[in-house]
Amino acid sequence: MRHKRLVRQVRRAFGVSSEQALQDLLGALAERGDKALADGIAALLESTHRNYEQYDRDLQVRTRMLDISSEELLGANAQLREEAGRQREVLRSLQASVQRLTFDAGTANEPPPADHDLLGLTHALEQLVQQRETARELTEQILDQLPIPVFLKDREGRFVRFNRQFQKFYQMTRAELMGAKIEHFTSPEWAAVTQQEDEQAWRTGLMVSSERRVTQVDPPIDLVVNRIVITSGGESYLLGFSIDVSEQRAARDAMQRAVESAQAASQAKSDFLANMSHEIRTPMNGILGMTELVLESRLEAEQRDDIGLVKASAGALLTIVNEILDFSKIEAGRLDLEDVPFDLRKLVRDTVRPMALRAQQKGLDLQVAMPANLPRAMKGDPGRLRQVLINLLANAIKFTQQGSVTLALALAMGARVDERCDIAFAVSDTGIGIPLEKQKLIFEPFSQVDGSTTRQFGGTGLGLTICRRLVILMQGDLTVASEPGKGSTFRFTVPLRHAAQQLPADDELVDLDEVEPVTVPAPALAREQGSGNGLRILLAEDNPVNQRLAMRLLQKMGHRITLVDNGLAAFECVVQGGFELVLMDVQMPELDGLSATRRIRQWEAVHGGHVPIIAMTARAMQGDRDRCLEAGMDDYLSKPIDSERLRQIVGRFHIEQAGPVLAWRAALLRLDGDALLLLELAQLFIDDGPQLMRTLYDALADADLPGSQRAVHSLQGVLVNFGAQRAISQAERMSASLHQPAQSAQWKGQAVELGAALEEVYAALHALITAGPQAMAE
Repeated sequence: MRHKRLVRQVRRAFGVSSEQALQDLLGALAERGDKALADGIAALLESTHRNYEQYDRDLQVRTRMLDISSEELLGANAQLREEAGRQREVLRSLQASVQRLTFDAGTANEPPPADHDLLGLTHALEQLVQQRETARELTEQILDQLPIPVFLKDREGRFVRFNRQFQKFYQMTRAELMGAKIEHFTSPEWAAVTQQEDEQAWRTGLMVSSERRVTQVDPPIDLVVNRIVITSGGESYLLGFSIDVSEQRAARDAMQRAVESAQAASQAKSDFLANMSHEIRTPMNGILGMTELVLESRLEAEQRDDIGLVKASAGALLTIVNEILDFSKIEAGRLDLEDVPFDLRKLVRDTVRPMALRAQQKGLDLQVAMPANLPRAMKGDPGRLRQVLINLLANAIKFTQQGSVTLALALAMGARVDERCDIAFAVSDTGIGIPLEKQKLIFEPFSQVDGSTTRQFGGTGLGLTICRRLVILMQGDLTVASEPGKGSTFRFTVPLRHAAQQLPADDELVDLDEVEPVTVPAPALAREQGSGNGLRILLAEDNPVNQRLAMRLLQKMGHRITLVDNGLAAFECVVQGGFELVLMDVQMPELDGLSATRRIRQWEAVHGGHVPIIAMTARAMQGDRDRCLEAGMDDYLSKPIDSERLRQIVGRFHIEQAGPVLAWRAALLRLDGDALLLLELAQLFIDDGPQLMRTLYDALADADLPGSQRAVHSLQGVLVNFGAQRAISQAERMSASLHQPAQSAQWKGQAVELGAALEEVYAALHALITAGPQAMAE
């Protein structure tokens, strides 16, 4: 602005009013010869103009700079105020933190620094940091003293803390491990499993454990690795540790091998016993069976005595074999007890009956005492209970030379409840007695009272051992009270459950207070049935002795036998048809009995039908019967074959053949259960029925209508006695037709149909007769 004022003053001095007039004046001065003056004035004006322009520019710059400095100063001042506020907040936060840390450190009684005492806060923080560092060092030392590797990971899988054992396990320095991940220093397989387990722990928040085997070292190491998520200072970490279980696993593996070895030894023992059972029982089957057949033939007295001795010796040998097998099954824990209903009184009588002959032969009185209030329908294992009683009675008879043997039963005092009662058994004798010091010894395996007992009386020393263990299995105990020279009493009590079963009236109660000698006759031989109308039986047996024995026994019963010597041939015969029963040996060449039975059942499932199959085997181990039934067999017959047992089993299936034709059970009820009377009526009808049919045929041929009606009426009346419904229907139909002369053309055809129905009735009645009254009573 100043240089413009100067230009105006110069123009005013020269008397001009504008810049252009000034320039014209200076041009005129130059033309008049005052060029130097004109140029000087122009230069002065130009210089002044330039100086003032520079001044203006400088002034503008300084003004701008002042403006900028003022803004920055204001901004800085605001920042300082904000920073001061933040510092105050920081101080308050520090004070609060110091108070909390002081409390955690156990020095809460010391006064906290003031808000403005920054130095005090700094000192407090230094002390706390030092305490925390000391605690951290103590924690590190404790971790380092632990005998197991321990580690801490963050969420990204980086190791943030670990102890010396962890470093030693991986043979790495702290610097190498700190911040590293598992995949940086282990195999991909190990790292993959670790990452999977880590993720499971992070996801579930639960302890995750796993067994690992480190095979890179010799010997290999078995580890149990554990990991769990923990939280500290608002951060989550994965705490893990591993335990060396190599010794425990080695011990466990050794124990497992020992168990497997023991199981293999037990299985080998069981297999050996099963095979020995088969090998011993097979020839025993032939010996006992053939001697029985010889004894049924005509013999001289001396021959009968000799053969009887052979049979008795074979029976004694079979008893020894059975005792050894029972003892082995008990030792192996493979003997299971049944829980089936039975008649206790009948069991006692049936048990005593075969012992009566032995007692009578020695001149001994065999007595039985049962109280009137003794329950009958019980549930338990009648077979094993009978085995114990027979053994105790046999011993009593064996060791008694004169006097008596008594079996007494009683209800245990205070032991009767709604569902069960305890039955006390006592077997007493007047025999040689047992010394006190030997009374415990007799229950030990293979033990005798003394050496002379074995020589005089024989025995394996297993009978009482088996009895005691069987009683223990039945939740009882067997004890003995004895005095040398006066006799012995063996007592045991077993709990039996009541059975919901109706039994027929018992007329053979024996009063406990009036012990009477019971004479039990030896069982009579069943009447032989050889009518030829028996079953068509397929016998599958490869042993020649057993073949001959079984065929002779079955033929004596009146059955028709077809023989094959292997399972494959048995299967082919069954497929061809025509057999009503199959007796199947279990061990045979080409195809064993179990496999043959399975094939037969598979074929029947497709083509229909069911042929009863009875297993015959010398195996007597636990589970053999179950395996036979699982294969599809209907029953089980143990060798050596007992003729009476064979008769019962075959008779049961024989009598079943009469089921669809005769309602013989209802007929038996109408006769008050008199099976002998029913069989007698059956035999009479078999004899008289054909004559009635011939009378009917003759009357029809002679056009004798009243005679025909009488014959049909007679047949109809007899058939009702047996419940032969199909034949009855045919007779009723023909009787009605005979009253309709218009149907005379059908009479002969109806007579033929009636005759065919009667043939079925005859066959069914033959089956009943062959089976005998015992089968009808089952």
